[in-house]
Amino acid sequence: MEREKLKILEKKEREVRIEIDGEDHTFLAPLTSKLLDNSMVDFATYKIEHTQISNPILYVKMKEGDPLEAVKSAAASLASEFEDFAALYKKAAIV
Repeated sequence: MEREKLKILEKKEREVRIEIDGEDHTFLAPLTSKLLDNSMVDFATYKIEHTQISNPILYVKMKEGDPLEAVKSAAASLASEFEDFAALYKKAAIV
């Protein structure tokens, strides 16, 4: 059985706190940046108590809209950018 990657710790109308299992700054920094590109996001940050023993907590507060939808949209946008980069990299690396 696969372990859950996300755990919603707190959900309000315009705020959410999500624990993300097994991730670090490599994923959370670009995700937070992408969230902040959304004009409806009021505040987005994450906290990692200790990289070896705790999971990061993502916090998102919206001006308007659903924070979970904003996180999903930001993650999908990042995935698309990473796929585009991977394709360009493979094309450039093949001689």
